[in-house]
Amino acid sequence: MCRSADEIEEYQRVSTHVGKGLASIQKELHRMRVATKTQVENIEIKRETDKAPDFLVALRPHTVWETTPVKLFCTVDGHPRPIVKWLGCLVNTDHSKYYRALLVYLRCTNILACVVLVFSSVPHLTVIHHSKLEITMLDRFGVSFGTEGGSISLVCTMVVVPDLPNVPPLAQWYRDDKLLKAGKLAEIKVGGGAATMTLSHLAKDDEGLYTLRMWTKDGTTEHSAYLFVKDAAPSVAGAPGAPISVKAFDINSDYVLVAWKPPNTTNEAAITGYFVDKRESGSATWSQCNDAPVRICKYPVHGLSVGHAYHFRVRAVNSAGISRPSRESDKVTALDPAERERLQVIKLDGKHEVVIKDDDLEGYVTLPGEPTDVHASEIFKSYIVLSWKPPSPRGRAPLWYIIEKSVSGTGAWQRINTAVKLQSPRYPIFDLEAGKKYQFRVYSENLYGASEASKPTEPIEKVDEHGVPSAPGQVVATRNTKSSVFVQWDPPKHPNHLMGYYIDASLVGSKAWAPCNHKPYKHTRFVVHGLTPGETYVFRVQAVNVYGLSDESQESTPIAVEPALSEGVLMHTTPSAPHGITMLSCDGASMIIAWKSPKHCGGSKINAYFVDKRDADTLAWKEVNSAPTKTRTYTVDGLTEGTFYEFKVQAGNLAGVGMPSAPSTPLKCEAWTTTVPGPAYDLALREVRGDSLVILWKAPVYTGASAVTGYIVEMAKKGHHYHPLNEEAIGHCYLQVTGLEAGAEYTFKVKAVNAEGIGKASQTSEPVVAKALPGTQEIQCGVDEDTGDIFLSFEACEISETSNFAWSKNYKEISDCPRVAIETKGKHSKLTFVNPDVSDLGAFSVVVTDTNGVSASHTVTEDELIFSLFLCPVVPLKHQLNYEVLEKGHVRFWLQCLKMSPAVTYRFIVNDKEVTSSDVGSHKISHDVNTRVIQMTVDHFSKASEATYTVQIHDGRAKNQSSLVLVRDVFKAVLKEAEFQRSEHIRKQGPHFAEYLSYHVDDDCTVLLVCKVANVKKETVFHWFKDEEEIVLETPPNVMSGSVALPISLFSRKDQGHYKAKLSDDRGKDTSVLSVGVVVSLPLLFLSGSSASELVLQCTPEGIRLQCYMKYYTEEIRTAWLHKDSKISSSEKMRIAGTAEMAWMQIREPSEKEKGHYSIQIMDATKSHTRTFDLSGQDRGRVVGGLPDVVTIMEQKTLSLTCTVWGDPSPEVTWFKNENEVVSTEHAKITLEANKFASLTITTVTSEDSGKYSINVRNKYGGEFVEITVSVYKQGESPPEPKMGGRGATPAPLASKAPAQTSIPQTPTPSLKSPTPSLRSSTPTAKSPTPPRHVKSPSPARSLKSPTPPRK
Repeated sequence: MCRSADEIEEYQRVSTHVGKGLASIQKELHRMRVATKTQVENIEIKRETDKAPDFLVALRPHTVWETTPVKLFCTVDGHPRPIVKWLGCLVNTDHSKYYRALLVYLRCTNILACVVLVFSSVPHLTVIHHSKLEITMLDRFGVSFGTEGGSISLVCTMVVVPDLPNVPPLAQWYRDDKLLKAGKLAEIKVGGGAATMTLSHLAKDDEGLYTLRMWTKDGTTEHSAYLFVKDAAPSVAGAPGAPISVKAFDINSDYVLVAWKPPNTTNEAAITGYFVDKRESGSATWSQCNDAPVRICKYPVHGLSVGHAYHFRVRAVNSAGISRPSRESDKVTALDPAERERLQVIKLDGKHEVVIKDDDLEGYVTLPGEPTDVHASEIFKSYIVLSWKPPSPRGRAPLWYIIEKSVSGTGAWQRINTAVKLQSPRYPIFDLEAGKKYQFRVYSENLYGASEASKPTEPIEKVDEHGVPSAPGQVVATRNTKSSVFVQWDPPKHPNHLMGYYIDASLVGSKAWAPCNHKPYKHTRFVVHGLTPGETYVFRVQAVNVYGLSDESQESTPIAVEPALSEGVLMHTTPSAPHGITMLSCDGASMIIAWKSPKHCGGSKINAYFVDKRDADTLAWKEVNSAPTKTRTYTVDGLTEGTFYEFKVQAGNLAGVGMPSAPSTPLKCEAWTTTVPGPAYDLALREVRGDSLVILWKAPVYTGASAVTGYIVEMAKKGHHYHPLNEEAIGHCYLQVTGLEAGAEYTFKVKAVNAEGIGKASQTSEPVVAKALPGTQEIQCGVDEDTGDIFLSFEACEISETSNFAWSKNYKEISDCPRVAIETKGKHSKLTFVNPDVSDLGAFSVVVTDTNGVSASHTVTEDELIFSLFLCPVVPLKHQLNYEVLEKGHVRFWLQCLKMSPAVTYRFIVNDKEVTSSDVGSHKISHDVNTRVIQMTVDHFSKASEATYTVQIHDGRAKNQSSLVLVRDVFKAVLKEAEFQRSEHIRKQGPHFAEYLSYHVDDDCTVLLVCKVANVKKETVFHWFKDEEEIVLETPPNVMSGSVALPISLFSRKDQGHYKAKLSDDRGKDTSVLSVGVVVSLPLLFLSGSSASELVLQCTPEGIRLQCYMKYYTEEIRTAWLHKDSKISSSEKMRIAGTAEMAWMQIREPSEKEKGHYSIQIMDATKSHTRTFDLSGQDRGRVVGGLPDVVTIMEQKTLSLTCTVWGDPSPEVTWFKNENEVVSTEHAKITLEANKFASLTITTVTSEDSGKYSINVRNKYGGEFVEITVSVYKQGESPPEPKMGGRGATPAPLASKAPAQTSIPQTPTPSLKSPTPSLRSSTPTAKSPTPPRHVKSPSPARSLKSPTPPRK
């Protein structure tokens, strides 16, 4: 039937409207269905909310025969689902024993519960089944940092559904995979939407990886982060940190072996030993176990009390002091571990138990047998531990042991434990001589007597069997985050019972190292946190064992702290859609689904997947996981049993989230109860060739009733049925399929097998054609001609801009493996083995992502590895490439080999360019076979020399190379040193200063400016300058002596200034400058104060004078005079002044007012010196009056010197002439009348009687002396002019002298005996307080070298 154009148009319009109407009706029906379903569910939830538990059908009583099983029934209801606990307790009247029913927990709602109670005489524990909880972690604890002695809390918030107050979630905390329990050091809380662990008193033992594991209805969910605990401030500056992990082992009745781990030492001095302390449990008193520090991290403690509990701690010692104590060990009880083994339990009729000791089976034996198996269980330089097995029989009394030793070969035995009653079969011996071998034997003894001696040990010598480990190998640092770096290293070649590693970090250009971890880390890779973003660091590693720390490894190459991907993010694209969604398991309320990764990852690692779901009969998709998951499996909860669901998945990377996958086929939510395994999943086909391929898969999630034991792989050619490829199940998850027909299409399935049978088949693989991609190449194994390294190389036949090369070993991805190094450039990727050995044998494969299946593999066999190693011997190096700055500013680059043949060849490469000795004469390259040194000397080291220096060595078939990077700060330091050495060489070509100007202060306070000169001749001229004005000396300096000095006597402020010494001749000149100022005055001030004498009283015509003699005095020296602690100012009454050798204070016409205590304070740069004098007046011996100052007398006359003296007690009087005591004679008669009137009478004077006379009047409170000048002239001569002296004389100032020791006159010393004892006091006379002027000050000479000329 033909329709017109108008009819057709009308038909299309009506059809369009009808279509739109049907679509609207369908959407409305769907909306109403969803709304109705939601309303019904809400009504049901509201009806069931907060419904208390109730028994719909209660238990009824039963009467049964004894030992007959019984079934009890009940029906319960409630919301949330109640927990039913069965309890029972019956009494058996025959045996009067309680019998308990098995306690059972059931969760049941509107179901019939059935329990079989089996009565038994053995009590049963309650079996607790945690309710299924859905837990979502929210805020998680991150990497944390603490300090010893502080506290820290690790908190993780969460959402728990349902949140039942009586059923909290089960949370377990782990440190380094070891389960932690709540105690005094760790408080664990769960509840209130958070799980918290609080460590109240941190120690370095608490450092490690902390994991919170929460048990949910789907298994477990967990989170981990690292906690770092640094050392607290040391008790003594420079002392080491506290030891770690103190534990007690080999516990016996009076002996334990204490072991610990050494602390890290970065900037502290090396540890010289350890002290071990112990305390009894319940006591706070610690006692030290060892008198001398033990050098290893083990120590045997003996002498414990049987049955007592002990704690132990350890302190480290170095040259600076002792560390803080470690955390104390767990409590250990000193008990014999073999005591329980000597008990036997015999059961009678299955009801009674009889316990007997082995001693009861020995018969009536009183004497013990001899010990056996005597040997040294611990051998160190500090001690050995002797061990043996207890005797059998033991005798019928408490047992102890006696030990004897003998120097091997002598046959003389000596008892060791004479004062110790030893009860354990262990004993430490400390006092053995080094270098001697000893034998030991042991006796058993009890109150009945001693046994025969045991068999002697083999000769034992006290020596360490092993030392510290060798240094770790190459350290490689890679970027991680903006504040962390991933560090990995090669293990040491000689681990020697390795405990772990310490990692240190240092800023580039700084010599200070900081520890990255504070407890030995067991693995060879570590993430260093807490770094400063943008800074550049280097890292080093030390290995740790019981002997201490190894040498440091070589430093890593510098690395800047930046995120792993900081550039080029815009070049990446989002990944393609995942595919192959399949169900792995279902329990009726949840499903575990899996999917295959996108074919194109977008150029960066896929780090997120998002899952959506919907009912199969709905249109709307619902988000399943708001937080991304990194795995390609996911558990979808909250499903309804019997309902069909569809799923889709999106993948995300650094560039964002890609397109969603196609919806999966409808998957029914139905509980799996089969006993055979579920399907394997994630089938992948690799290395497709014309006749072979490799298929890989993952193990099933649902294992059935028993563990999976293997897999059956089935293959089907297109148009054919599936058939198995392997008759017996294989245990690994990959299979190489061979014998394919080129060009044919195949599909594959995998079935898991367990003890119950063969499980469900996996999802069918994608069809694959047995044909290699055009241009496909295989992996090649070779040896690098330059480095000698063994490598696997692969060139991809195709590649995209976002492709990556993923290497695997035995089809497990290689990630962060220190044994290999992977380098990719363009289409080429190379895997290089680092120190290859037999552990590197296996199948290595590579897959190129974002391609059409480019992949290959290669199996490294033992024969191939041996052959490759034979091809590439390595030249062993004793010292890597290093540098040395020589005298003329030349820089020498050198390395040393362990062995070298005359046929060795080598080349130096600077910034990828080879240099030779002929290069403009600036490089001199040579080697010495005897010393095995290869070197290159750069004559002119300049700014253009900043580079990377490499030397490549070929010696026969052996090869090696070493590099040295001289850039930035390191290069600047080398260049500065080279330029300085170059200028120094030029300077030393002419006359020059071997030692620049310095000053020295002699004991006589003369300042000497000294210098040493070199390369001088007679024509060399030396000049002194002060403030640019030349100093002309009477005697020119003698430069030929090699040393020149300028003395400055009585140094004062006018002598301060800039001094310069200039040396010159026709070959050149040199200058040295020294600033002489206040710093030079400091030693003079020190000498002045320290050399000050006690105050001396001197009588003068005006009154009295207090004098203080010193080696050096000027008015610039700060002094203060005090009277009765009040400062005295200079005045007419009390005049203060001084000379070059003394400071004095003159008291004019003294009166009662001036009596009292006087002192002088002399201040130098560091402290004050005080000298005192007690001018009490009424007690001190003194001259009241009567003596003249000067006497002139004619020869043959009689001279009478008479004065009145006073003092209480009566003073002693001594006369002196020219500082020599005068003895009473007929010519010179001394008298003292009434202890008051003293006289010296000289009859018939002559010229020999001329001189300076003095009288010394003194008692126990002090005294004074008066001087009189006597001049005798001959008859007929005129009397001489009187000169000032005695009481009226003021000491004249001394003239300036050359720097030499200044002589100070000796104060007259009073005699202890008087020539007229009847007139003298019986009180002994003390010597004058005036010190001898020739005594040197104890102050050391001070000197300081001039910093000139400065280095530039």
